[in-house]
Amino acid sequence: METVDIASKIISVPVPNDGIMEEETNAYIIHSPEQGGPVVVVDPGSAAGTEVILAALAKLGDPPVRDILLTHAHVDHAAGAAALREATGAPIWLHPDDLPVAERLKEPLPVDHYLKDGQTFEVAGLVFDAVLTPGHAAGHVVFVERNSGVTLAGDLVHGRGTVGIFPPYGSMRAYLASLQRLLDRGVTRLLPGHGPVIEDGPARLRRYIEHRLAREEQIAEYLAAGVTTIPDLVARIYPDLAPRNVYAARSTVYAHLEKLIEDGRVIQEGADEQATYRLVR
Repeated sequence: METVDIASKIISVPVPNDGIMEEETNAYIIHSPEQGGPVVVVDPGSAAGTEVILAALAKLGDPPVRDILLTHAHVDHAAGAAALREATGAPIWLHPDDLPVAERLKEPLPVDHYLKDGQTFEVAGLVFDAVLTPGHAAGHVVFVERNSGVTLAGDLVHGRGTVGIFPPYGSMRAYLASLQRLLDRGVTRLLPGHGPVIEDGPARLRRYIEHRLAREEQIAEYLAAGVTTIPDLVARIYPDLAPRNVYAARSTVYAHLEKLIEDGRVIQEGADEQATYRLVR
């Protein structure tokens, strides 16, 4: 496959977050320094980052923004989209399965167009296919450059670690299927929503699948040993967990348990904070 020159065609813009999370979000501007013309912005980030995006566009000579594409509607990726739309006039694209999450944002998200699986976007001499990859979010979409396999991956992957799964809008079963779908597609470099570029995308996708399946078996082993609640499972699995990561850890463990229940391997007894889990004998 031809390798896309990321430095000249796809610009990563680190966008600060509104105290929601410590790390920045990678917004991406797709443009053509040789051809000029309109640009596309992917995941403009939180509302705090709108001025950062506009400053980056100014350095490019204030090209017209044709589209604002959202991989999903989580606040650290989408909350700045409305202000960027107002400043540039560019329409916002989001997959409709993520509308329930968009409705939870503090400020309304004016979605102009719905993304479809397989939809094509041509910009700056590149061709991107929108690929539906639910799991982290119900309507999560990545954008795969057709000729190179370079992928704007949103939160399907993380440049430094793993990705949280947050039921009811996230699903571990769907997430594993999405990782496999992208692996089967033959992607190359992954440009994540957080952290550095992942040069060997297939290796990272395989590692994620192996990690999640191993975590599933670890949870089953703890259940067999009599560890039956989510807080106790989290304490065993993540003994050095920072307080800010507790919610993500509990949600992801719950997502694993949901999959184990769907697989017929685990039974839930009780509900909410009082729920306990046990293996099917």
